[in-house]
Amino acid sequence: MQLIQGNDFKFNKTCIAFGYFDSLHIGHRLLINRLIEQEEKGFNSVLLCMKRDQRDIPDKRHDLYTTDEKVKLLHENGPMYMVSYPSEEIIESMEPEEYIKEILVGRFDAKVIVAGNNCRFGRNGKGDIQTLREMSDKYGYRLICCETVKYKDKPITDDWIYSEITLGDLETANILLGYPFTLWGSIIHGKALGRNVGMPTANLRLPENKLIPKHGVYATLSSIDGKRIKGLTNIGRRPSVDNQTHVTIETYLMDFTEDIYGKEVGLELHHYIRSVKKFNNLEEVKQQVKLDKMTAKDML
Repeated sequence: MQLIQGNDFKFNKTCIAFGYFDSLHIGHRLLINRLIEQEEKGFNSVLLCMKRDQRDIPDKRHDLYTTDEKVKLLHENGPMYMVSYPSEEIIESMEPEEYIKEILVGRFDAKVIVAGNNCRFGRNGKGDIQTLREMSDKYGYRLICCETVKYKDKPITDDWIYSEITLGDLETANILLGYPFTLWGSIIHGKALGRNVGMPTANLRLPENKLIPKHGVYATLSSIDGKRIKGLTNIGRRPSVDNQTHVTIETYLMDFTEDIYGKEVGLELHHYIRSVKKFNNLEEVKQQVKLDKMTAKDML
């Protein structure tokens, strides 16, 4: 899959799906699979990912996935192209028909449009699946409509997944995603304080503006050089060992001793074990670590 960023491009004969695709959840994957199917008919498959302007979001929400992370997630089972398109004011202010004419057909030469039956686009979200259906003959494209995917009779949305992750309910979030929520980052040097309790840890540096889950201890799997290693990850501050106020992400990799400083790691969060606690001494920390390791191994 080739990533194209910005708006300096010109396509021919495409099948296209458009939206924000913040989480690439199972509903998004269904739509993308339908998109890829059209390649057999000679179309260039394009996933148009609108890029939110954080200034326009009231709560300045963090990214579930960055553009680079989306590329990693779609690397093996993605379309031919992913376009990260800036959601500029001019785009947001377009009338639905203008968006279809100028962007989808004009810039992408869309011959097939794949969309969810709950899609919204154009000024004030006035465009919907019926708009796409009504305009198909006029602008010469075929519409493929995908049903909304639900879990427990509730539509799966990026907002729902975001909420579950911030609450620490990774089991539900991972069901909605269809895969484990993953943090990608490089391993950096920490203070080596984990060695004091017999648990040397790998410290992960995340991309800027990445969503950090609820603070606590998690059962995790780390992907390093093609290997998947069971681990115990602490996300948050460390009240038992220092007075630092910044958030750290530290993973104890079980039965693993290789030097991985500087390497990129994909950290899958599988289960929330407990909240961050302040202990009275290192002996209490050691005892809790033993319990957490047993819990993580059972969960994984």
